[in-house]
Amino acid sequence: MITRLRLGALVLVGVVIAAFAAPTATSAATTDGGVAWTVQTADNPQGTGRANFTYDVAPGAVISDAMIVVNTGTEPLPLSVYAADAFTASTGEIDVLVGGQPSQGAGTWVAVAPTPLTLDPGDSAEVPFTIAVPADARPGDHAAGIVTSLTSQDAAATLSVDRRLGTRINLRVAGELSPAASVVDVSTRYVPSWNPFDSGRLLVHYSLENTGNTRLTASETIATTGLSAARTAPEQMSEILPGSIVEVEREVPVFSLGWVTGAVSVTPESVGLGAALLEPVATEFSTAAVPWSLYVLLIVVLGVALTAMLIARRLRRRRAEVPVA
Repeated sequence: MITRLRLGALVLVGVVIAAFAAPTATSAATTDGGVAWTVQTADNPQGTGRANFTYDVAPGAVISDAMIVVNTGTEPLPLSVYAADAFTASTGEIDVLVGGQPSQGAGTWVAVAPTPLTLDPGDSAEVPFTIAVPADARPGDHAAGIVTSLTSQDAAATLSVDRRLGTRINLRVAGELSPAASVVDVSTRYVPSWNPFDSGRLLVHYSLENTGNTRLTASETIATTGLSAARTAPEQMSEILPGSIVEVEREVPVFSLGWVTGAVSVTPESVGLGAALLEPVATEFSTAAVPWSLYVLLIVVLGVALTAMLIARRLRRRRAEVPVA
């Protein structure tokens, strides 16, 4: 459950954009269990048992489909239904625009009826919608969501609660596919260990932008060179929609004497028909990495050694000054 607080309108928004993952039916419920509902794709000539709405289309195509909404709670359910652009949030999760925010992409291609929708407990309804792909739609992937929304007043606060449950719409428009990604805004910060004999932590932050026209996933590794040479195990990233930017932060254990260099390497992979690995995208970094606890220990050790040498020298002088009988 993702929540947002829109300060201007004092509205608390609860978001569940379902069927973005694997299940064919998804649900939302309040904590008291009285309000709950599910959404799923309808079985029709477009397909059966679908996890979400996915289409390969030509520019100018018109598609008719439907979503099934079921009131699984014990209270009447007044819902509004709308379509909106989908995007990958900076956290890596797929989301859709909140109702009232204007869509600029595939959300404008979708016409939904009816809205609003009222269901008694146990009732279900088929929500038909039409997708009209513009004749000049660019090739590649476009994403939207068809959303059911319930707005209610929170009795414990002066806030309105908006619960949303929806299903993703994936559209791939015919034409040349150009998957691409870039790594930008790489920054690093070193956190030394209090233990002078232990590795510190290198915090690496960067942004991964999908600059192509297809959905992408990616595998990433971070490698450091020199005395602190290390390499992280490849980590698979979640799906990124075209035009979206994901913020990534990783932690790498390194042993340093003052400076660390390395590189972030990301291997993107296009999603869908014809999926393929792309050339790795690498960006180098370097940063000061001062192991303060080790330096303090060395200073203490040197201080002790120097003090011992001075004491030993004084003792030798005193012995040399004592007359021999």
